[in-house]
Amino acid sequence: DVLDELLPNIIHVGGYFRMRLMDLARQFGFIKEVRGLGLMIGVELEFPGKQVVLDCIEKGLLINCTHSTVLRALPPYIMTETEVDRAITILKAVFKKTKAPQA
Repeated sequence: DVLDELLPNIIHVGGYFRMRLMDLARQFGFIKEVRGLGLMIGVELEFPGKQVVLDCIEKGLLINCTHSTVLRALPPYIMTETEVDRAITILKAVFKKTKAPQA
């Protein structure tokens, strides 16, 4: 019953979050893919994301990294668009400083 109430927000905010991440993918060529369902979202990078995670945590954004190159966000179901915007601002700042390793 609780999820039935939250599902519209999960779908709406999850779609908004993915849209904003796709905007970042167009700005930063090292983002290979944005994928997810609802609020479980992954951003695949061309390089290991450990330092990105550490930099985000330092700025107050809690994310993790799976399979070495996939940044994963698992925010609470009550997340708002305003909080998504704050997360995107942090990610953009971190990505601007990120240097993709040379092959």
